[in-house]
Amino acid sequence: RVRDVVQRVGAESGRTRTSQAARGRVARGELGRQSYLAAREEGRPAPMHMQQLWTAREALIGGRGAFSNREQGQGDYCAVCWREGGDLVLCGESGELERMVEFKSRFYVGCSQECCRKLLSQCSKFVLGEPPLPQDLPRKLSAEDAAGVDATSLEYKGYCPVTFKRGPAEGQPVQSALLKPDAGAPQHVAEYMGRRFRMLTADLLEVFMRRPHEYAALKLPVKLPFDKVPAKVGELPLVGYLEETVVESMQKALVDVGRVRPRFPAAGNRESALIYLSLWLRSSNENNSRGEGERRERVLEEFKAACALLTRDADDLAQQLEMGGATQILPSPVAPESDTVKTFYQTSLAEPHEWVRARMRPDERAATPGGAPPGP
Repeated sequence: RVRDVVQRVGAESGRTRTSQAARGRVARGELGRQSYLAAREEGRPAPMHMQQLWTAREALIGGRGAFSNREQGQGDYCAVCWREGGDLVLCGESGELERMVEFKSRFYVGCSQECCRKLLSQCSKFVLGEPPLPQDLPRKLSAEDAAGVDATSLEYKGYCPVTFKRGPAEGQPVQSALLKPDAGAPQHVAEYMGRRFRMLTADLLEVFMRRPHEYAALKLPVKLPFDKVPAKVGELPLVGYLEETVVESMQKALVDVGRVRPRFPAAGNRESALIYLSLWLRSSNENNSRGEGERRERVLEEFKAACALLTRDADDLAQQLEMGGATQILPSPVAPESDTVKTFYQTSLAEPHEWVRARMRPDERAATPGGAPPGP
């Protein structure tokens, strides 16, 4: 076939809906043909929506206007974005040609419906005039080609030109804007004016492709940041191993322990702090599922509430009450029959580790040697 006359509709919704979808597709084609012929007769820019049913495939490809760069495998640039803002925006392919316009026997494409409407209303304003496109155009390298690029051949020593041009955050040195992708990360490389530029992310690559000329003449500072050298964590010395694995989590946990200063009834300060530390690490584990995270946070909050029954300055604020023959220190003078006293008394009878295990899932109740609750 020389034309794309085959139309496909989904058949997952039953016979009736499939038939309606097919009829709707045919109706859109007829309406598109009528709109196209009417615009041609009136000498206006003609919408090409659904015209692949009547126009040969070779004619659609060979009749592209001056904003097409298909001979280099790039596609069609949006004339509206280029004329209005100086942005080089490649238009995506569309099977129904809903963003394509015919003007003076040439085809032009808009990157969006808004740009297509502007082409239909003022096509001559955007597509006529010189030069239609700059002589040098950027080209994205495929993922395979980008991975094979020699790092020594990259401009700016492999640093991302987009982040460098945007500059550092307020109060930060310019070196903080010099960024490279991590080792093993996907490579986003573009070729422009015979030079190759590597961007940090795919989004920054799109930014570069729009205005490559703005990033082609930057000058690196004399002092550059040190390159990160990948190293195996297991081969690091003791201090380096701890810094890469547990230091950050342990620092946050210890700070929270010092802030809360837990004291579980019938347990000492050291034992209470260790239990709280274990529960905090459990609740903050990045590998927790959503259910596990919520459950462990709930146990931590319950333990924190139990510890709040005693305070560090309880000796100054509380009175001694006789309960079951044992003298207990309460956080403040309260009535013996109050709920606080009852909760404190019941909690003080529980062994701390058993109290925690009772609130864990069955597969989490196995204690570590020495009776301490299992670690995170």
